[in-house]
Amino acid sequence: MKTQAMRIPAGALLLTLSPCLVFPQSLGDLARREQERRQQVEETGVKVITLSGRAPVPVDARVSGAPRIETLPPAPLDGATGPAPAFTLEDREGRRVSLARFRGAPLLIDFWASWCGPCRRSMPAIEQLYRKYRERGLQVVGINIEGRSTATLDYLNAGGYTFPILFDSGNWNSPVARSYRVSSIPRTFLIDGDGNILFAGHPDRLPASMLEAALR
Repeated sequence: MKTQAMRIPAGALLLTLSPCLVFPQSLGDLARREQERRQQVEETGVKVITLSGRAPVPVDARVSGAPRIETLPPAPLDGATGPAPAFTLEDREGRRVSLARFRGAPLLIDFWASWCGPCRRSMPAIEQLYRKYRERGLQVVGINIEGRSTATLDYLNAGGYTFPILFDSGNWNSPVARSYRVSSIPRTFLIDGDGNILFAGHPDRLPASMLEAALR
């Protein structure tokens, strides 16, 4: 008695092999997405963690122990204009300083944190702007979003930063950062003497022509 060879229809064979065809493609998609994510981290220094059904949550990728805030920050305010939100915060010596104190002359506000690698790279440039333009009327204030501590004060002293620093607290949930809709740092706002926002974005993208025009 001859044993007949089992014949598998071509369609069934294709169906059987289809997961092998799809799976490598899925791996390719995952690899591409991972490469894009890594490139974003390298360019911005901010790691974006995507949670299911939720918007990205920024977390610093270079500093171990950086806080991971689950509450989502508001959307960015790139290119925004309008009145700058009022605030009152304490400076290095614990004195309370309000936004109204800076009315009458252009003001540059820089949001930052000591755990933020890109902030550490941009802080010297903010100091240079302050020293270069303060005699022409430019006011500069840094707003630290993590809160005053020995570590932040030591960092400022070691860097020789002389422009005024105010302290918010709560990182992405800090009240002033949220009122300015800050979702990434460093983040800079140029405000005119009447309290209106002229520029909002990364400090490296502040046009020199806009700064010069504000000082005229």
